[in-house]
Amino acid sequence: MPLKGGATIKRKESQKNLNKSSRPNSENPKKKTVKKRTSNLSTNSVVYEEPINLKPLRKKKFKNNNTTAEPTDDQLMFENGGDSGTHRPDDNQYMERPDWIDETIPDDAIPDAEMRQHRSVDSGGRESLARVRCSPAGLTNGVADIIAAIDIGSTYSGYSFGIVDDLNKDRTAMFMNKTWISGNPRLTTMKAPTSVLFTPEKRFHSFGYEAEWKYSQLSADKVNGGWYYFRRFKMALLTDENLNSTSSIQDDTGKPLRAAMIYGTVLKTLKSALVENLATTMKGCTVQWVQDNFAFRWVITHPAEWSDDAKQFLRLAAKQASIPDVVLVPEPEAAAMYCQISNLHRINTRNGEIICIQKQGLHYMVLDMGGGTVDTTIHEFDEENKINELHTTCGVVFGGIRVDGAFVEFLMKVIGFEVMDKFAQSFRGDLLTLHKEFESKKRVFDPTSTDYVSIKVPAILRRIYEVNEKKPLQLKVDNSEFGDLVKMHGDNITIDPDIFNGFFKSAGEQILTHVMKVLSSKRGRNVKTIVMVGGFAQSASIQGLMRRKFPDMTILMPNEPEMAVLKGAVLYGHEFAPIIKMDAKHSYGLSIALPFHRHDHHEDKRFNASGVDLCTDIYSEQIGKGETVRIGDFVTKMSLYVNRKGQKCLSLPMFLNTGDMSPLYTTDANCHFLGKMQISLASDRDINAPIVVRMGLTYSELLVEVVDESNGRTVRDTFLDSPLKND
Repeated sequence: MPLKGGATIKRKESQKNLNKSSRPNSENPKKKTVKKRTSNLSTNSVVYEEPINLKPLRKKKFKNNNTTAEPTDDQLMFENGGDSGTHRPDDNQYMERPDWIDETIPDDAIPDAEMRQHRSVDSGGRESLARVRCSPAGLTNGVADIIAAIDIGSTYSGYSFGIVDDLNKDRTAMFMNKTWISGNPRLTTMKAPTSVLFTPEKRFHSFGYEAEWKYSQLSADKVNGGWYYFRRFKMALLTDENLNSTSSIQDDTGKPLRAAMIYGTVLKTLKSALVENLATTMKGCTVQWVQDNFAFRWVITHPAEWSDDAKQFLRLAAKQASIPDVVLVPEPEAAAMYCQISNLHRINTRNGEIICIQKQGLHYMVLDMGGGTVDTTIHEFDEENKINELHTTCGVVFGGIRVDGAFVEFLMKVIGFEVMDKFAQSFRGDLLTLHKEFESKKRVFDPTSTDYVSIKVPAILRRIYEVNEKKPLQLKVDNSEFGDLVKMHGDNITIDPDIFNGFFKSAGEQILTHVMKVLSSKRGRNVKTIVMVGGFAQSASIQGLMRRKFPDMTILMPNEPEMAVLKGAVLYGHEFAPIIKMDAKHSYGLSIALPFHRHDHHEDKRFNASGVDLCTDIYSEQIGKGETVRIGDFVTKMSLYVNRKGQKCLSLPMFLNTGDMSPLYTTDANCHFLGKMQISLASDRDINAPIVVRMGLTYSELLVEVVDESNGRTVRDTFLDSPLKND
């Protein structure tokens, strides 16, 4: 993770495997034997002592803020770390297209937007929140109990929400629907398809997967003529430069319906699903009770290039969904908000490196790759803690649906255009099943694998071919232009992985060309970091193309990138500002040894080191609970000194305290061992040179840096910011 000075941090998993057997035995504590020296320890000496499981006589607030180079007699003393101890974990534990093809918009339908300086958002931290902005109307003093977000995407739509009390404690405490039923057991999605069905009377019937299945049944029975079916309707809105409340969209058979009505219906459906989910989450609560007892702040996302008229259209649609007051947030800004708290994993290295983007002066690109469109935004994190949007291009149509189109073109080559067209027009339900089968394979495809990809073909497709062509479908497939690379086995077509990977080629090449165009622009020349979000970002094929094309770029991706816009919208509704600071959830410190004072320390904690009585297991707090820290920045808290020449290693045990007060000893009940840091020491180092220890926080990890000021040797590591179950 880059921090100040360009340092990086590598994740370490070792502390997850810590078990009780690695903890000390309070009945038989083992202390380090220190060889006697001819003189007493100097004030620059440092002593380490193994923690032992003994209860203190009393707890008291203990805090050491001294960061001077020369320690006094009351300053901490640290363990030598040259030998192993009983409490330490083991070191190893750490294609002409028919009208049914999804691709309905030409490549140049949406030109790139011109570069523009867009907005600058004050990011003063949690305390700024909504108080620095106008509160949403309709909410008493702008206060909300629930932050609810809805994102209507080009291909998939969904919702997310967070309870304010929970968000105040944990910004990641957000909920979303994970039970959308697709009809394919191998295809699970956290969003539903952007599809909606209306009756001939223009009344809402169903949404998502249910709308797709119902319309396929109507089409099979040839009674769909009067119904209104809209699938991926947002794509049509993206080409409407004059989108407003009077705009309309044509359905599957060319019948128009007002866009605001369609949008409003989907918003209302997702709103109802959200409230039902919330009631279920709260257990025993009814939907009506939730609506009566909680104040909602609704956040709706929209494309960044939408005009004021388009936003007014969205507000009208929201009112039709009984959301009179709504907070609107551009999709790239929402995604950037999420990236402020998410662990961003670098995908073009092998070491599991985690990067923090809250670095002053950093220019980074947010590459939002959805199913329909690809959006790019360049942000700058400036020295005044502001995120400036330097450049944006939106709605370029070469997202994941291009891969679906390539697969359909492949089938037309293998099976035949006429057969595929008849199949698609007459058996929409089976076509839908085929699309879902392909989607499930597309999501998990590994381009490095040598295994053939098997796609189950609907039985009706085989029957159509054999009735029309008077020969087996298998013979047609086996004799196709692809030769042995594509075979038919029963109802399954097996495809060579190189052929399957080719389905991604067109979309991938266009994405690379677009990104190169942005990076070569005036605003993009300083960009060295790309953050990939959106569902298409999860494609291993696209990731591989990005790695090979931009080997010198830092390419990052958060957890659940397909949910970045939705989760970021919740954060936007909660904070209204980029998240660069946070309050520590716990306190963090080290185990040290101090001069023993019989009035303050437990007698059983006493040990003697070269004639000096010391107290072991002292908890030295470095970051206090509730302390406001800047995410990703190190805080210098202490300087340590070794106590003997020739010392080869310094081992530093890290602890987390879940109590409200800092404990006196690291053996107290609320104190949890996280792991240890070790730094090798040169045999000829200056014994008077300090060892500087710094700590910092990301949203879910403790960062530790240890620097030997004698030669600049530095070690860094991360520890999970939560108590271990088996500590």
